[in-house]
Amino acid sequence: AIEAIKNALKDIHRYPDSQIKELRYKIAAISQLKPEQVVVGNGSDEIMGLIGQALLLPKEEVIIPYPAFSIYEKVATLAQAILIKVPLKNLAIDLETIKEKISKKTKLIFLTNPHNPTGSFFDANALEAFLKSIPSSTLVVLDEAYVNFVSQEKRFDSVIYLKKFPNLIILRTFSKAYGLAGLRIGYGLMSAELASFLEAVRYPFNVNFLAQVAAAAALEDKEFLEKTCQVVQKERNFLIKSLTSIGVKVYPSEANFLLIYVGKRAMEIYENLLKKGIIVRPLTSYGLSEYLRISVGKHAENQVFIEVFKELWQR
Repeated sequence: AIEAIKNALKDIHRYPDSQIKELRYKIAAISQLKPEQVVVGNGSDEIMGLIGQALLLPKEEVIIPYPAFSIYEKVATLAQAILIKVPLKNLAIDLETIKEKISKKTKLIFLTNPHNPTGSFFDANALEAFLKSIPSSTLVVLDEAYVNFVSQEKRFDSVIYLKKFPNLIILRTFSKAYGLAGLRIGYGLMSAELASFLEAVRYPFNVNFLAQVAAAAALEDKEFLEKTCQVVQKERNFLIKSLTSIGVKVYPSEANFLLIYVGKRAMEIYENLLKKGIIVRPLTSYGLSEYLRISVGKHAENQVFIEVFKELWQR
């Protein structure tokens, strides 16, 4: 992707392709869908915004798990919709309670798989059963920002459900496993009809030229993606084992981060780690004030984190 950006720099005086054709066709081919079923955005969060603009009316209901990615709530607020928050159950999405909350007014349900900030994951059977049990008039937005990090034995391709469930919208991103967060580019997979509604409100030139070039190149670089995911899975297991061995409660994760319970010392540990140049995520803003989220790094980085964390934890 970096090489592709360098080669494209000579053309930055030109406008980007407003239809994002090359990238849409590549994504469609990989996903075994039609290009008309692919919407590309300035990050997958822009697609969430387009969904709100095109498909959500004031006073309709939006159901989200709580806590979750903050953009879900903003989508509902901007559309003047009614937001319904369903608390996590054992720090995982509670699909059963979400189903119970559906009414005639429910237009959108946001689901994240793996979930942010907990890393929890539900399997193909759970997703299919959920989709079968809800009204076809209720749209399900499945945010798969972290899906590439799911371990091989648990991984499934949600795209297979698009044909059977036209009310499903799948969101994916180039920010995580592809390492292009600074370029802001993601995409949505859905029925051609839903895609046409989103395209009607999408601004032309919403995705810059270099982002389009880099994303197209990233899709070709399968070796990089595979290596990245292997490293994350291996190092995730290293961190789980290391933290568990010193008595830390680590929650199951299929993402590139871990949720750990540290009790009332969460901010103290966070601040002391920061003084040592180690950044972890305090989760007070998510309503999880006694937890920390640890990103999975390279092995040397993870070793340093464990050494410093162990010293702080055992004080």
